[in-house]
Amino acid sequence: MNPGVQARYAEFEASLKRSAQVRGLPDPSLTIGYFISPVETRIGPQRARFSLVQMFPWFGTLGAQAEVADRQAEARYEAFLEARNELFFKVRAAYYPLHELERTISLERSDLEILRSYRAFALARFQGGTGSMVDVLRTDMMINAESTDITILEERRKPLLESFSNAVGYPDPAVVNVTDSLVLVDLKTYAIDSIAMNPRLSELDRRAASALAQAEAARKMGLPRFGLGLDYMVVDERTDMDLPDNGRDAIMPMLSVSLPIYRSKYRSAVEEAQDLNRALEAMRVQTDNELHTAYEVAYFEAHKAALNVQLMDQQIAIATQALELLLSAYSNSGKELEEVLRMQEQVLRFRLMRLSAMREHHTAVAKLDHLTAKRIISP
Repeated sequence: MNPGVQARYAEFEASLKRSAQVRGLPDPSLTIGYFISPVETRIGPQRARFSLVQMFPWFGTLGAQAEVADRQAEARYEAFLEARNELFFKVRAAYYPLHELERTISLERSDLEILRSYRAFALARFQGGTGSMVDVLRTDMMINAESTDITILEERRKPLLESFSNAVGYPDPAVVNVTDSLVLVDLKTYAIDSIAMNPRLSELDRRAASALAQAEAARKMGLPRFGLGLDYMVVDERTDMDLPDNGRDAIMPMLSVSLPIYRSKYRSAVEEAQDLNRALEAMRVQTDNELHTAYEVAYFEAHKAALNVQLMDQQIAIATQALELLLSAYSNSGKELEEVLRMQEQVLRFRLMRLSAMREHHTAVAKLDHLTAKRIISP
């Protein structure tokens, strides 16, 4: 798993442990005292004293503190979901350039083979006395340029694989098998209202709820606390006379109440939590606005790229038809190879532009999936 996502999930698991901590009562206190000079009583001298006290917060205080911890844990989980969704987006955004690169190399290689066939045809015509050496040399220049382009593209594969591995979280470059064919995505299935499902908004909602619960917990902390205890006093026997209950140990139940008379710190804690809640609500509004803006931009980019893909499909069809006509004319007359080569180059350019538009389309769709929190893992 990606280290960043692992860290978010570890934070969530850690926050779950917080709830169990705040639900528990405070530890009881045990006091032991020994009288160096025994205190004489009617039934004998006191030698030692043991006091055990357990304090209890006001009713509902522990539940309020647990509510704060629970809401914080939920916020951590939403942060984990956002980190996971962002990882999905980064992986897809790193995959599509690889897809484009492999398809581009394949097209360039096919085009290179076609150019070599043109060269062989032009050379045969020249040797037969019906063609020009210029056509052969012109084809050689295009073959050289195509070969260099393929070499550069193959060298570009390494940094793209490195980028993909970093997005996934692999320490070493990954091996990516690009075998699928990308098609246009129906954008009608997307709605801007789906932004409400974005974990960033849910996280802020949970944090705001935690702040409200924190205000309630702070208010309850300002209420009295009760303590139940027991005193046990060790009494020695008197040796100077014989009395009823001589040397009998004493047991004394105790009840204590804390008096939270210094109210300023409790009021300040409540006001702090309320201010935090207002800040989080304002932050949510700002985040919601940013997400809507990002959605509109991503939708526009996806739609624009889809229109370009459709345009390139039309251009490729027309250019291919024109190329066939030019090839037929060249086969008959042996002239105008330059026009054939120019149209061949145009067909390749349209195909490459289609690949680029398809990459832009799917990258924008991946952004839409991220913004609307769609759980899509595959590219």
